[in-house]
Formats: sequence, C-alpha cells, structure tokens
Amino acid sequence: MQTPVEEIKTRLDLVDFIGEFVPLKQAGTNWKGKCPFHNEKTPSFMVSRERGSWHCFGCSRGGDIFTFVQEQEGIDFPEALRLLAKRAGVQLKEYNAKIQNQRTKVLDVLRWVSRYYQEVLKKTSEAEPARAYLKQRQVSEDSIEEFAVGYAQAGWDTTYQALKKKGFADDDIFQAGLTIKKDRGAGYYDRFRNRIMFPISDVHGTVVGFSGRILDALVDPKGPVPAKYINSPQTIAYDKGRVLYALNLAKQAIKQADRVVLVEGQMDCLMSHQAGVKNVVASSGTALTIDQVQLLKRFTTNLVLAFDQDTAGMQAALRGVDQALQERMDIRVVRLSQGKDPDELIKHDVNAWRQAVETAQLLMEYYVAEATTGKNLNAVQDKKLVVKFLLPIIGKLGDPVEQAHYLQQLADLVHVEMAVLRQTLSRTRQPAAVKQAAATPAAAPVPLPSDRYRAVSERLLALIIHEPKLYDHLVAQFDPRFLVGQDLQTLYKTFVIWYSQNHLTTRQAQTEAAASLDAEQQDLLTLLTLLGDHEYPEGLTPAVERDLLTMVNDLKRHDLSQELHRLEADIRQLEQSSGHPGQDLTDLLNRVQAVTDQLRSLT
Repeated sequence: MQTPVEEIKTRLDLVDFIGEFVPLKQAGTNWKGKCPFHNEKTPSFMVSRERGSWHCFGCSRGGDIFTFVQEQEGIDFPEALRLLAKRAGVQLKEYNAKIQNQRTKVLDVLRWVSRYYQEVLKKTSEAEPARAYLKQRQVSEDSIEEFAVGYAQAGWDTTYQALKKKGFADDDIFQAGLTIKKDRGAGYYDRFRNRIMFPISDVHGTVVGFSGRILDALVDPKGPVPAKYINSPQTIAYDKGRVLYALNLAKQAIKQADRVVLVEGQMDCLMSHQAGVKNVVASSGTALTIDQVQLLKRFTTNLVLAFDQDTAGMQAALRGVDQALQERMDIRVVRLSQGKDPDELIKHDVNAWRQAVETAQLLMEYYVAEATTGKNLNAVQDKKLVVKFLLPIIGKLGDPVEQAHYLQQLADLVHVEMAVLRQTLSRTRQPAAVKQAAATPAAAPVPLPSDRYRAVSERLLALIIHEPKLYDHLVAQFDPRFLVGQDLQTLYKTFVIWYSQNHLTTRQAQTEAAASLDAEQQDLLTLLTLLGDHEYPEGLTPAVERDLLTMVNDLKRHDLSQELHRLEADIRQLEQSSGHPGQDLTDLLNRVQAVTDQLRSLT
C-alpha cells in the first residue's frame, strides 16, 4: 500500500505542477526554465518528469515536489504535505496536536474559523443585516460562496468561545490573530466583531488571515467611530507583504490573459470576478512589495493598476511601483470613466470596466501627463519641476532600452540635451550607491570558488550519460581515476562494466544498468541526467565532441599534475634522508620526466 507521500507523487505530475510557477521548455528527456529561487538570465533550472525531481545548476537547490513547495512558499514538510494532499485529493489522517508545529496549529485555527464565519453569515438571525448589506451591494450568492465571505458577530468574545468549545488552545487562537489580550487581568476578546469577513488566502488557497469590514447598520452612533476595515495582524501565518487577496482564485485567469489587474479593496476585486473579469487581485490598500511583485511574476509580467480615482487612491496605487519597475514589469494605469472606484463602475457599466482595463495607459505616459499638465515647458522653472518629478522615476526603470526611450522623450519635452539628463540622473543615483557601499562590511568573506575539476568531472559524466555511445570512444583512453570523487568513479565503472558485459550503449540499457545502483548513486545519476539535458540539449554535435576531448584532456592534465606534485614531494623526502638515494632517486627523476612529457603533449 502506498504511503500518502508516494500517492501524492503518483497523482501530481511534477512538470505540470512546477510549470504553474516557472515557464518550462523541453530539453532532451527533461524540462528547462529560469530558476524561481534566484535571478538568472540563462535558464539553469531542470525538471525530470521520469524521476520526479528538479535541480538548479545556478544556485544548487534541488529535490522533489515537496522540497519545491517548501522552497517556494517558505513552509515546512508537514504543511507542504497537507497542501499537496489537498491538491492531489489524498486523504491524510489528522495529525497529533503534540507533533504539530506552531504554524500548522495556527492554520488549523484559521481554516476552522473561516468555515465558522461562513456558517454564521448563512444561518444566524444576527447576521441578517450583513446579508442585507451584501444584497444591497449586489453581491451574488455564488460570489459569497466562491470568496468564502462570512460574518463575525458583535459579541465581545463570541468567536473566541466557539473556538474554545471546538478544543483550540488560547495561545493558538491568539497566535492566529483572532483575539486580543485584555489589558487588565487574564483573558481574551475577539479582534473581529460586527464585521463582514473576507478570508485572505495564500496562492494555494490556504486561509492565512482576514480582512473585516464594519457593518455600519449595527454601529452605535453615539460611540467611537470604528475603522472601516481592519486586517489580521502580522502572524506566523500571515505576512501582508507576501500575500495578495484572491490570487488563488485569479491565477489561472492571469496566465490566460497574460495580465494582472491590481485593485485596492476586497469588494472591487470580488465584484470584478462576479462581472467575469477574473484576472484581478487586491492589495488591501498596502504598497506593493518585492515579494508580491515576484509572486505576480510567476504568472505574468504585465501589471495594470486600477485604484480609486481620488488623489489618495492613486497615491496608494503608485506606492511600491518602484519594485515592479525594477523587476521589468510592464505597468499600466486605468483611468475610470464612471464612478470613483472599480466597484461603482462595474455596477454602472460592466463593459466600461472591461474597456478601461483593455485601454489602460502606460505608466510612464501617465506620469508624463501628470507632470506636464498645467506647465509651461518654455519656462525654466516649469522645466525644472518636470525634470525633478520624472527623472527619478525614469531612473527606476529596470529595462535600459525603456529608460533610454523615456530619457529621450523627456529631453525633447523640456528641450534639453539627453547627455545633460544622463549626467543629472547619474548624480541622483550616487548617494544610494555610496550608502550601499558604506553598509557593506569591508572584511566580508569572499566565497571560495568551487572545485573546477570536480565540476569538469560531473560535466563529462553527465555528457556520457546523456550520450551513452560516447563510452565506446572513452574506454580505451580514459581511466576512471581521472574523475574527481569516488562517487563519480564508482558510477562510471558501473556503467562501463554493464556495457562491456551486455554490448549495449543506449538510454534504455542505461536505465537497466541503473537498477543495480544504491539510493545515493541513484540520486547522483538523477542529478547528472538533469545536468546532461541542461548542457547538451542538441545532442552529439561536432562542438560537443570537441568539448568531450577538452574535458578528457583537462582531467588527464589534472591527474598528471597531481602525480607530479607527489613525485616532487617524494624526491624532497628522499634527498633529506640520511641514506644514499641512488637508484630510487634515478627512478623518481625518470618518472618525473615521463609525466612532464605527457603533460607537454596534452598542452
């Protein structure tokens, strides 16, 4: 009987799963793309469907579907197991609470309370004003269900008592951000009271926090004015800078449209989905962070900002846009024709909302229009104001071609030489560079280079695993000792012996030979198979054959150099001995000459 881990791996195709986060192209028997864990220009991230493993030859991370999820989401194995089990439709037995870590306990609390809020909204008389409000806002029953909208009752500790009755511990409820400790004496009270509850989920649909909108109809007009929205605090599960509302629901639509629309609030997002424009997520009023930008870049590099048309709304939209510019995202800004926010426009005219998204203005064109409106570009003072506003923004553009384009446009607008603007831009950047240099420790350790000959050995063996027929060319001229590392030598010998006995040099024969390997050798073979497909996707070309000869000679030269060092050490030891070296010294010197001649021939 399969374990849950084995069953998950059987049900989930690794290439399809990773392909949701990383664009992959076939490379030999494997798949290749740019690593999601470090910035790189040339793809070095390899995925093997056959072996169910992945490896990046740029940052050396690798593993199976579980390690990918752990690296991607920053979670531990139990949480990755539960997430993938849900995706694969595999039933897991309930974990013993004693062995659960704190984050897993918090997620249990959040998952249960989300369902509890939904039930309260659907079934209790106390939630009637909340149901009426949602109906008045034209939120459909399907949308309420899809977005798991709920209601937190007005009592001071109603939710807390429900969680306690279910068996959750005080500290786990508090760590989930659902309660606040009383100022005086022991005890807790609910953070969310009399609020319509919008669960906030991560990209996989796991509830990590909440946003609660006050229900105005039940607010005491004589009491203090509560905040319109309150969100979960920063917790072990919820980091507002790493989550975007409804991304779990929008990600497929974003990929299909190759564009994401970012709105300010949950209602804007929900109503857009209800209207059929589903490639929409919400920032909950916070500035974009680098983590959110990189999260969006898994699905698209095209970002559309659609915030309220008032000044505060547009300022909120443009906060944090620097991160997206530096990540070379194509950014556009929606100008709404009716209403001050997407929700109002959607209610007025759904087609106008779709058209507004389709015709969104390029960010730099928006900035140029904002900077030049009401300015006399023949007046020196206005020119200076326009340059002061636009130049720092241009300097943040990550694409040098785009930056040069807008520098030229600004130069034409204010009738100033482009070289002058470049010089000014360079000066504005200098303080940041100086600050960064000052912050860098002078005595920071320099990382040691990796063993070159080990890398050559791995590359050579990867090539002959990729092209098994090359063994025929190597057997006569290559000694396994040339490979750096006992593990590589053992693997090479295994295949040479098997091929010699069976007179077959094919990938199928290689698979049969691999059956005799132990677990460590199997892992090494997987790694080298990925490396071979990464380095030699075009197969055995003349360039590859030359590469083979170069690597063989490099390793021979390394082996001979090592032997020469050993001989020189033996000679020194012999000369320092009290006896008479005699014939021993002559033999060593002759061997030195022979090794030197071999080295010269290779050079």
